Amino acid sequence: MLRTRLLTALVGIPLALAVVFAPGGWLMACALSLLALVASLEYRQIYRRAEWVPRPNPNLILLTAGAALPLLSWAFPQMSLTTPLLSALALASVYELARAWQGRSLAIASNIGYGVFGMLFIGWLFSFGVLLRGDDSPASLWGWQVERGALWVLWLLAMLWLGDSGAYFVGRAIGKRKLAPKLSPAKTVEGAAANLTLCLLVGWQGGAALGLPVGWAIAGGLGVGVLGQLGDLFESALKRAVGVKDSGGILPGHGGVLDRFDSFLFSAPWVWWVAQMAG
Repeated sequence: MLRTRLLTALVGIPLALAVVFAPGGWLMACALSLLALVASLEYRQIYRRAEWVPRPNPNLILLTAGAALPLLSWAFPQMSLTTPLLSALALASVYELARAWQGRSLAIASNIGYGVFGMLFIGWLFSFGVLLRGDDSPASLWGWQVERGALWVLWLLAMLWLGDSGAYFVGRAIGKRKLAPKLSPAKTVEGAAANLTLCLLVGWQGGAALGLPVGWAIAGGLGVGVLGQLGDLFESALKRAVGVKDSGGILPGHGGVLDRFDSFLFSAPWVWWVAQMAG
């Protein structure tokens, strides 16, 4: 398992950095929309496996519209969420009503409700990565001319990657006390503490390198250390409610896209807010 995780990381990290530092931010917007689409399909499949009656079937129109939000955020930075949400909701309502009319499904409220939640939880939260990347003012990284938005995203990813790695290795080495056994049996208090500590350190040092005041830099690290782990537990709760272990298997050793990016979804809005307020 560890070897598979490391091999996936060795391929994924350079690819992610190439996407983040590509000029203009368009490639990152496309990548996040693609990830949001895959994650949305995983989310839909999770609930289609539920044994509940009636079984929820999150509306695909809403989920697809949500997956488009990162790309729309890049193409139309002044656009509010209202426009795509209302348009998708209108189409989804007509579609679900037509299915009910034909007697194919009466679960209109649950299908639309789960669809709206998936659209916001996945697509909308992914779009904050695009907003964070949107600062195209010039900056320098080891003498290399880059866009400042890429450094904001790098700061976020460094906190998430190092925090997650610290939690994994510390949890395996000395983890004794379970953090949330009903939601994620493998997580330990010791691993969570390591995650938070590393996020604080990387947030402090990385934020200082970006020119943030110390207080804001530490707040950024603290927020990611807490919200990233809450995002992980939140996604685990969604899966446990249905009895699913992983959202998918597209990333060997890590599960699905939703499994790998749940911490990003909760953390990206926080780092974007810190960048706006302090930057």
